[in-house]
Amino acid sequence: MKISAISSIENIKNYCKKFFKDSSPFISYDFFKYLEKTGCTNSDTGWEPEHIIVESNEKIIGFIPNFRKKNSNGEYIFDHVFANAHHQIGINYYPKYLSAIPFTPVTKTNIIYGEKEITIKQLTELLKNHCIEKKISSFHFNFIEKKNSDLLNLEDFYQRTGIQYYWYNKSYENFSCFLDNLKTKKRKNIVKERESLKKHNVSLVVKKGDEICNDDLNLFFECYLNTINKKWSIAYLNLPFFNQLVQSTIKQKIVLIQAFQKKEFVGCSIHFIGEKILYGRYWGCLKEIPFLHFELCYYSAIEFAIKNNLKKVEAGAQGEHKIARGYQPTLTYSNHWFEHSKLSPLIKNFLVEEKRKVQDTITYLNQFLPFK
Repeated sequence: MKISAISSIENIKNYCKKFFKDSSPFISYDFFKYLEKTGCTNSDTGWEPEHIIVESNEKIIGFIPNFRKKNSNGEYIFDHVFANAHHQIGINYYPKYLSAIPFTPVTKTNIIYGEKEITIKQLTELLKNHCIEKKISSFHFNFIEKKNSDLLNLEDFYQRTGIQYYWYNKSYENFSCFLDNLKTKKRKNIVKERESLKKHNVSLVVKKGDEICNDDLNLFFECYLNTINKKWSIAYLNLPFFNQLVQSTIKQKIVLIQAFQKKEFVGCSIHFIGEKILYGRYWGCLKEIPFLHFELCYYSAIEFAIKNNLKKVEAGAQGEHKIARGYQPTLTYSNHWFEHSKLSPLIKNFLVEEKRKVQDTITYLNQFLPFK
């Protein structure tokens, strides 16, 4: 068994079309291809595709989405502490390897995709040797399921935990049923926020798949850039990327929620449908209206999930304010291997202590859940 790297997902197009699938629509040949094709993932952005293939008897048996990273932008697992540790002892942290969905903090069910079972022990040994050969400082699996994370942790791919906020559908018949499960004060606050938008003459339009046209996409992208500029952030994605998405099979997984004040477009949010999960990704507005953010990102997403029998809404990274809107703090997992033999155990100790603090934070935040 051996591994090697390829510079484009198109190099194994047929294999990926058959095996590169997961619980989210972001794990797909089309999604990764269009990121490459539109220049979102390349050497200039610091996300250089260097996907890993595993072969046995001259036949591909596994595929790992992977990038040679020159920076830590767009990852949502903040690793500057790792970079600083390397810098302080005078060694390079970049380039590093990262297996993740670019610019998307969504958990993967699998860490390797293919038709043959490969043990974690076999895989990690191959990856370690490959990194050493290529002079790569470290290998990172971001946002993976706990089961795989626990197994990787046994092989010196150290586990790191984080927090995201998810809404869970408890077989609600409608939004009112969801509200009935909340404490009185929290329920009244949500009703008040939604009523405020009506008083501001704000109405919503929900579009899915083929209902979304180019004009809708142009308006969304204007909102996306507006949000980026307000946050002094980086526009990781471009309009050609979204244009490509709505010409692919992924289009049927896209939900666009638009807000209008009378007939004037004022903002929107974009979501993606996975296996029983709605993933909230981006939002923006062209006019500041109180509570518009909560409506487009949280309440309308919950309403859509209930109507379409989806079990969960993932509203992206960060945000304790989501708790009051019915979103619960949930642990996320990533795993990290470091080549430097002296630095590696120090990072391991740091991550063990950090994990305790994250768990304490979860325990504390659970005191503020809005449910009866």
